[in-house]
Amino acid sequence: MKRFPIVCAALGFTLCAANVDEFKRDCDAFKKAPGLNTFKSCLADLFTLQPIHPIVRTVVPGSGYGAGLNYTLDSPKGEWHRVFTVDGAATIRGFWLAETKFSLTHPKFGDWNTARDAFATHFYLRAMDLPKMPFYGVGPNTSRSSLVDFAQRDVRIGADVINPIASWVGIGGTFEAIFPDVSTISDPKVRSIQTVFDETTAPGLLKQPTFVHSEFFVNLHHADPVELSYRVGYNFYHDTSTGHYSFRRFRADLRHNIYPERSNAQPHRDSVLSLRALFSVSDTSASNAVPFYLMETLGGSDINGDAGLRGFQDYRFRGPDLMLFQAQYERRLWK
Repeated sequence: MKRFPIVCAALGFTLCAANVDEFKRDCDAFKKAPGLNTFKSCLADLFTLQPIHPIVRTVVPGSGYGAGLNYTLDSPKGEWHRVFTVDGAATIRGFWLAETKFSLTHPKFGDWNTARDAFATHFYLRAMDLPKMPFYGVGPNTSRSSLVDFAQRDVRIGADVINPIASWVGIGGTFEAIFPDVSTISDPKVRSIQTVFDETTAPGLLKQPTFVHSEFFVNLHHADPVELSYRVGYNFYHDTSTGHYSFRRFRADLRHNIYPERSNAQPHRDSVLSLRALFSVSDTSASNAVPFYLMETLGGSDINGDAGLRGFQDYRFRGPDLMLFQAQYERRLWK
């Protein structure tokens, strides 16, 4: 996160926050002289209009696209930068998301600090309704013939913080309450999860207690000649009911960007080789189990939209542990 972030997005071109006067000016220009450039400017202003503008997005991979609204109140004061946002969207497949977030950023603390990034903290309340999620079973040897669906509602309230302590390292943490709700699907056209799986093969199917989740993490990063970003964290998920679903998780996500093409010692960022190693392992007491809806997934993208094993369906493999090695090369071919 940069020291003073601004709202930006991408619709095939760069968008930055627009005010009402800019929106009127650019859309009037389109009315007077219709064309691709004036249309793009008007559309860019519409989707970045402050404080409220429409949004087009997915909720989770597989949810389909939907529409909603975003309200952003940007309030810098002194060295503190405050941003309050409210998001809401519903997709064509009946998925929906609602989120409220309050963010605070501040330049690095202390003259001794060599960090270039800012201190940042976020307070959030997020709710998602996912009426049809795929489940193939647990483990690497599941079959596509076992595919079933379940409904999931996920509500989270919490806060996170990251404090850069040097130009190459930052430390942070997360503390949140999770209110999961997993249910079967009554539609006779849908193969619901309870027809194939039970509490033994899908832990957490019968009961979904409230969880208290805490994480401590370290972020390591370096810019040149190889751009790297490491996040290593240790998580505690505490079942506040019986304790049966309490577990711990170590997670290390190591990403590298290599730029093979350069001019005047500067990398061409539209030509990049990306390497990633992801390792996650969960640990439970002898009688405990990791709920299937909190397990890691591989295939397509995970519930956060992070791509892994693109050749498989979203959420194709699910389990308490995973190890992934990934490489991809991207290069711009035109403009």
